[in-house]
Amino acid sequence: MWNIFDFLFYAQILASLTYSLGALFYALPIPIYGVKKWGPRMITDSIYIIVWITIYTVVLSLMQQLLSLLGASWSSYFQWLYAVENYDIIQYEIIEAIVNATQYVSGTFAPFMLFTFLLSMATSFIEFLTIISQMIYQYSGLFIAMGILLMAIPFRVGRAIGASFIASSIIFYIGLPYLPIFLTQLDLNILNIHLSSSPNISIVLQYEIPEIFIANLLAPTSYIILLSGLSIGLGNTIGGYGSRVPFLIDIV
Repeated sequence: MWNIFDFLFYAQILASLTYSLGALFYALPIPIYGVKKWGPRMITDSIYIIVWITIYTVVLSLMQQLLSLLGASWSSYFQWLYAVENYDIIQYEIIEAIVNATQYVSGTFAPFMLFTFLLSMATSFIEFLTIISQMIYQYSGLFIAMGILLMAIPFRVGRAIGASFIASSIIFYIGLPYLPIFLTQLDLNILNIHLSSSPNISIVLQYEIPEIFIANLLAPTSYIILLSGLSIGLGNTIGGYGSRVPFLIDIV
């Protein structure tokens, strides 16, 4: 079983090693810029890692506080996921009943079959999202610690991927439980949309099915893409865009 504080301990060791190497490069009596530049750079990196190790528990606490401020919770989010999955199954059965009743009517069978395919895609997406959500919920702290450890590797070997681990864990831990609230604010919460039993097939095809498709698949997918974009931006900020840390440290 992985221990979070083992990762932080090894990160501290690597930070100390990075600091020692930086001091060594800084003190070398070799007037070669390509070598000397790594001195202050590695010293700065080591200090940055120590800062992350120090504020690790603070970051976890802030994540919880932000989640509470947004009015979201993981328990409500998981309940919503399971409810959506059940909703998709029920809608699939309704569509099958409509198809069986209208399969001999020209021009109506194909659109309903397409919708059943989209419902299957939506169900698969929800199942995938549930798995990812469980991983984020259970291991976000571990992923952040792993990110710090990767960032602590000397010469910035794991800096980009480590920053990505940290950023993705923070953004998705806060953002995923907010998904139902986000969709509700846009009037796109799938649990508030129901396929009517209207005999007017054209209304079902033109209005109700597209609305269900948008709320069930398109809107959640767009939200996940938005979270991914925010993760990339935060990862670049944490990683210092590959060349600098996010704050200035003068080495004299």
